[in-house]
Amino acid sequence: MAVTLPEGNLEDRLKGYLDGFGNRHGLLESEIVRGSVRIVVAPGDVQAVLATAKEALGIVHLSFITVVDRVGSFEITYELMDLRGGRVTLKTTIEGEEPVIGTATGIYPTANWHEREAYDMFGVAFAGHPDLRRLYMWQDHFDHHPLLKSFEITTRRTFEGLR
Repeated sequence: MAVTLPEGNLEDRLKGYLDGFGNRHGLLESEIVRGSVRIVVAPGDVQAVLATAKEALGIVHLSFITVVDRVGSFEITYELMDLRGGRVTLKTTIEGEEPVIGTATGIYPTANWHEREAYDMFGVAFAGHPDLRRLYMWQDHFDHHPLLKSFEITTRRTFEGLR
C-alpha cells in the first residue's frame, strides 16, 4: 500500500478533518485544541468515523486505543495520526458491566493489539475481533480485569484456586 502524505499546513489539515467528519457524521462534540482534532461520537458511529478517517480523509495510522473506567461506564479513546503531525482523538462512552463495542481491526490493523489489551485489562469486548483473547493475564482460571476500579488486590481472593 502506497502512503500519500497529506498536503498543506497543519492548521488547514485539521480544519479539513473536522469539516470532513462533521459533514458525514453526527458528532456529539468537536473542536480543535493544540494541534489536534477532538471529537466525541456515539458508540455505534465509531466504525463509520474511523472508516471516514482512513478512506476519505487519508489519516492512515491508529497509534493507540485506551480505556478509562468511569465506574458504570467506560470512556474509549482512539488516537489517529496523519504522519505529518496531525492528530485526531476520537472518544466514545459505553455503558454496562459487560461492555461491547465493534472492532476497528478491519479498518486499522494496528487496533488488534490495543483491543486485546483493553479486553484483558478492563473487560471491554470488541465484537468481530479476529482473535480476542487475553494478552497479559493467563488464559485459564483468571476471570479478573486488573485495571477496573472494582478490582480488589488481595492475594487470597485474586489467586484463590490457582495453586
